[in-house]
Amino acid sequence: MTVDVRDRIGVLLTAAAGRGSFSAVQTAPADDLVLEVRGVGPVELPVSEEQARQLCALGRSAPYGKGDQTLVDPTVRNTWEIPTSRVKIDKRRWAKTLAPVLERLRADLGLPDGCTLEAELHSMLVYAPGQFFVRHQDSEKSDEMVGSLVVTLPSAFTGGALEVEHRGETTSFRGSKKKLSFVAFYSDCRHQIKPVKSGYRVVLTYDLVLRGVSAAGHAPDAELVEELARCLEIHFGEPPGPSRLVYLLDHEYTQRGLSWSRLKGDDAARVSALRMAAERARCEAVLALVDVHETWSAMEPEAQHSWRGRYGYGGWEDDEDEDGDSFDSAGSDEYELDELLESTVTLDSWLGRPDGGVEKVGLIIGEDEVCASTPSGDMIPRASEYEGYMGNWGNTLDRWYHRGALVAWPTRLDFAVRAEASPSWALDALVGRLRGGDLATARADAATVAPFWGQSVAGVVTTSLFTKAMRTARLLGEPATAAMLLKPFRLEQLAPSHAKALSALAADHGEEWTRRRSPYAADPMAGAASLQRLCVGLAACGEPGTSVALILLRDRWGWLRTGIEDALRLSSPSRRAASLADLGRPVAALVEGATILEAADLVGQVTAFLCQDDGDLCDCAIEVLRAVPPSQWPGTSLDVVAVHCRGWLEKRLARPLRSPDDWSVTLPRGCSCPDCGALSGFLAEPARRVFEWPLAKDRRRHVHSRIDSAELPISHQTRRKGSPYTLVLTKTSALFEQEARARKRHQADLALVSGRVAVPSPRR
Repeated sequence: MTVDVRDRIGVLLTAAAGRGSFSAVQTAPADDLVLEVRGVGPVELPVSEEQARQLCALGRSAPYGKGDQTLVDPTVRNTWEIPTSRVKIDKRRWAKTLAPVLERLRADLGLPDGCTLEAELHSMLVYAPGQFFVRHQDSEKSDEMVGSLVVTLPSAFTGGALEVEHRGETTSFRGSKKKLSFVAFYSDCRHQIKPVKSGYRVVLTYDLVLRGVSAAGHAPDAELVEELARCLEIHFGEPPGPSRLVYLLDHEYTQRGLSWSRLKGDDAARVSALRMAAERARCEAVLALVDVHETWSAMEPEAQHSWRGRYGYGGWEDDEDEDGDSFDSAGSDEYELDELLESTVTLDSWLGRPDGGVEKVGLIIGEDEVCASTPSGDMIPRASEYEGYMGNWGNTLDRWYHRGALVAWPTRLDFAVRAEASPSWALDALVGRLRGGDLATARADAATVAPFWGQSVAGVVTTSLFTKAMRTARLLGEPATAAMLLKPFRLEQLAPSHAKALSALAADHGEEWTRRRSPYAADPMAGAASLQRLCVGLAACGEPGTSVALILLRDRWGWLRTGIEDALRLSSPSRRAASLADLGRPVAALVEGATILEAADLVGQVTAFLCQDDGDLCDCAIEVLRAVPPSQWPGTSLDVVAVHCRGWLEKRLARPLRSPDDWSVTLPRGCSCPDCGALSGFLAEPARRVFEWPLAKDRRRHVHSRIDSAELPISHQTRRKGSPYTLVLTKTSALFEQEARARKRHQADLALVSGRVAVPSPRR
């Protein structure tokens, strides 16, 4: 039923198209254009070939914008640009012709009555034979800019047609030998200049800006509005159901150009009708920008004759910003689309602020919430990428679009819809209600965010948002709601500035609530630097703060202990050592925090764990000691750990040095299969360096894996003769180098734990 209603809305709004087009042309006599170029003199109209050549000699290669770069590339844009500082136009005379032409173009483009279309000179260009500009899209250089105007001066030339495309439709415009030609088009339209075949094409280009526009520029049909309102009521129906309707517009808009008063072409009439219908159906409505990503099954044309780029054949990467033109993937429409496999619509931003400013959103919209009069597949994508057949996948074409949209939702869902788009806004709004004394409404609104709160917060979680959530949670005064608001946040988001709020929440809801709501540690190593300061701040808040700090520390020790145990199980010695070293600083911070809180039992747990008789664990313990000045070891009980490590290191260094003829290697514990037994036997033999071992492929692979994962000083090669092939294992001199490095490291560590190193340096 919902799909039928959304289709019906798209059909109804198709019929609500305005009277304008995406491009328009007017002609006028050239009598009022009095044009002079410094260095050439007055330009005679029609432009003669001789004077056109003079202009070319005066011009420079025209650049184009690509992202934040300004480039000159004659394979993209090949034309001569005359600096506007050299161009002089008698504006008073010119206005006699330009003003009425602009008024007619305004009507032709479907812009509302009562506004004024103005033209601001952008450049003067001369296209000589063979010159062109590939398909591209102009940037909107100001908030008021809605399009571009190309004034072609009368001259005798062939080729050089201006082709403008939008929504799969192309219009072509050529100049006149005797009259001025004025072509206006919306700035989101792709357009190109075909190569000039003969003669010279001379043009003035302008930015079209809209002045004095009111939002109420179109009066929609009353019956249409009523029918749309009924459709909206059916679409939203009774909860649970869709919470939004996102109607995709036919034009693109930039963030600074998005405005109720500057809608383009058919969008203006359709938005006016749907906005009025939303009011009738007791719905809110905002303008928005959406990104659409579609994946199609597609096939390449049978014959291709041009180079293949990332986005297809003969295409340009879509690279656009506010100051540069964008070039689309022209080759994408050469592919044969078959079936739409997947579509994702992301709400990028909307006019959600009271001041009319654009607010970032970043919300994926459900398929049951989207409708359009023009499917994205019928439009020109901003970028596309083809993946050929790869055996199990491929023959797919990904296409990306950037479209304007109108988003509507029931007023009864206003808080929930806005909260899902902006968790920060939601928390501010709740605090505003609470400070206004409306506790009941604030609690009711807060309850509506529960279904999506975790997902919405996950993408924007920050320390400042955590601060807002704790403040709001306390003001609401409900344990369940407070737990829901705080659930998405992690331990590493906690900062010393949160101490007071945490203590207050613990005092309000009790120790059991605090223990259950202790933030989880997504990264056990994060936040070590601020943990000690957080404990100081919590302890200063009295008993509730101390209890919270102890809960946090005990939870963190659980995470850190698990992290150490996981690291000890790593088969790669280098990865194991690096992981244990990284965990040293967080463990040290925890010990310091527990000492501040006089939590002797927790300190005892940590030190007992670190003093287990394990060489790898001793490496981690040494990194803990390295993170704390030796003068503080006694106060934190780390002197016990230092004594343990000293004993282990002295015992290790007391072992005799390896004899030059001792090539024995120990295979770490692991697999106990017969092949690993044979490998262990070879490695243990001190006098044997080479083992030639006939093995089948799978067994060779297994032996390779054991050697490589343990990073043993053993080379392994396969002699590909006979059946099975022979695996040749050779012990290398890296065995002695590894032991020498380890001994040197142990000596440095012994100096540290014995107090002979005043300021330990970090070890990597």
